[in-house]
Amino acid sequence: MFETTQYSPSQSWAASRLMSVCIHAGLVGLALIPWTTSIHLRPALNDTAVVLYTPKVWLPEHTQGGGGGGKHQPTPASRGELPRGADKQLAPPTVEPPKNPDPTLLVESTIVAPQLALRPLNLLNIGDPNGVVGPPSSGTGKGGGIGDGNGRGDGSGDGPGGIKGEGGGCCEGPYHVTGGIVAPKLLYQVNPEYSEEARKARFEGTVLLEAVVRKDGTIDTVRLLRHLGFGLDQNAIDALKQWRFRPATKNGTPVDSFLNVEVHFNLR
Repeated sequence: MFETTQYSPSQSWAASRLMSVCIHAGLVGLALIPWTTSIHLRPALNDTAVVLYTPKVWLPEHTQGGGGGGKHQPTPASRGELPRGADKQLAPPTVEPPKNPDPTLLVESTIVAPQLALRPLNLLNIGDPNGVVGPPSSGTGKGGGIGDGNGRGDGSGDGPGGIKGEGGGCCEGPYHVTGGIVAPKLLYQVNPEYSEEARKARFEGTVLLEAVVRKDGTIDTVRLLRHLGFGLDQNAIDALKQWRFRPATKNGTPVDSFLNVEVHFNLR
């Protein structure tokens, strides 16, 4: 014979209630699984954001660049002052006094450079600022002008500008990106790393760098304009030196140019 167990209504209600509590607890546990696992998937505290921009400088187009020239004379260019700058050159610079002492129309020799300062006209004191003290000489260069360069300028460069450089302007050095210069374009980038010291201190901020993009697309002469410390400055510089660019161009020719870079270090 088999015995059957009889449950009272109160016992059946308690069993159903217990089962309902277990089911709801299981559902709540399943819902919490994504939150518990996401704790181990948080990103590392080394997020950086890099912003490239060219500094805004309100200078004439030919602020940088340069030029030079000469007349195949045996002695080095004599020392003197640069001719005045002009947008167009009518007559190249020369150390020779005017052949006509009383011309009807005086054409002043100039270089193609910004007209930043107007000095009194003195045709007897024109020469190469980097020249030598001695008898007047237009220098050993060629193309007219003064110096040991090539062109109708004044100096050791090529073109109608002054001192050194190419294509007009004054004086030697990288170009600022203005209306006549096509800005460099980033081709390869390495992101800076968050330093361990800054991570432990939970330190955030922005590093501002000024760099020179060379004609071959490499980075040179990185200068720190705004620093943070905690090793972040050096990390930003080390990363920037590994970047590669399509260089800036002037009239289709690659030129050295300035570039500013902001590196934002943020913890999140």
